[in-house]
Amino acid sequence: SFCNSSFAFYIPAVTATGDAMTQLVSRHAVMQTAGLTLLLVPLAGSLLRRVLGKADDQGIMSFFAVLRQYRRTDFLSFMAGHRESIKKGKETGEYVHGVINYYTLMSDLITLTSGPYWHFVPMFQGLSRTECHEKFHHTLTKYLGAGKTDTVLEIGCGYGEMGRQVAKISGSNVTGLTMAEVEVVGANARIKAAGLEGQCKMVQGDYHSTGLEASSFDKVFGIYTLKYSSNLEAVFSEAARLLKPGGTFLSYEILVTDKYNPQNALDKSYVENISTCTCMPPLWHAQAMRDAARKAGLVATCEEDIGAVAGAKPWYTCFTGSGIYYLLACPGLVPLLRVCEKLWLLPPAFSDWFENLLIHPAVDFVRAGRAEVISCTNMMTWKKP
Repeated sequence: SFCNSSFAFYIPAVTATGDAMTQLVSRHAVMQTAGLTLLLVPLAGSLLRRVLGKADDQGIMSFFAVLRQYRRTDFLSFMAGHRESIKKGKETGEYVHGVINYYTLMSDLITLTSGPYWHFVPMFQGLSRTECHEKFHHTLTKYLGAGKTDTVLEIGCGYGEMGRQVAKISGSNVTGLTMAEVEVVGANARIKAAGLEGQCKMVQGDYHSTGLEASSFDKVFGIYTLKYSSNLEAVFSEAARLLKPGGTFLSYEILVTDKYNPQNALDKSYVENISTCTCMPPLWHAQAMRDAARKAGLVATCEEDIGAVAGAKPWYTCFTGSGIYYLLACPGLVPLLRVCEKLWLLPPAFSDWFENLLIHPAVDFVRAGRAEVISCTNMMTWKKP
């Protein structure tokens, strides 16, 4: 009887103690899980960023940034204006208004997805895209030969990033010239933010006829800008007029190569897509640049593919290495965007814009680069006698 009653009292005590222990273990497990979560979330985020890339580094994350940023844009009007400009350009050879219309929207888009660097450069093993561009800035300044006492003009400068880099590296005074008012405003803000008001300034104008004083610059240069010209002779003549005797004109340009065959359907489609999507005339061959420079009285001093050096990867690996090329080349992407439009998740004509101004020309650059029918790392310089 005593044993039975003792046992009866003992069992509840053990049970109570067991409940307390269970609660304690459960609480401990929750704390462990919370701590592990706090540890893993940043690690997972870091891993995700490494896989998807940064929004402004031509990576897969750039795609999501575009979806978020451009949900309320009037693409119907923009694409109508774009196609009208292309039609007018092909009929008259005048692409200026089309270029201005294109960059009214695309300047901010390119900055969003590519940062301040809008051009291709040699890509090197072990260096990030940003580091490759920083290396290019020093290469550009070296080929330009800019010094502290020089006055420099960057033509077709966009937001003037290259001019500011030349100013910072060399100490020279740099003027940026662009046709788009939005780029003048944006560049002035960037000059102020960089603390370069004493060295850099912006002017609005057409590099075919700038209206600037003759023989007023030691150096004139353009980065991926002559592709927008349908009259190279006018550009080189104006550059020669602006240069002081002994001055240098530098061009770093996208050019078709000797391997380009306009009778080949694929070659033709790649090159035409690159031109049409960005509202510019057909791409030039290097020989056209040589001829225009010679006619303007400029003397060739250098012509070099700066990407053809040891350790350099193809310039288009900025797209293939990040994975964005493979996403844009996916056949199901545009149909998916069209479905999103019908569900009102994306604005009307978003898929039209995305296909014709983002997918093309990006995939065409890669395919044309692989086929070696275009070159995007040609550095050419001339002197004014």
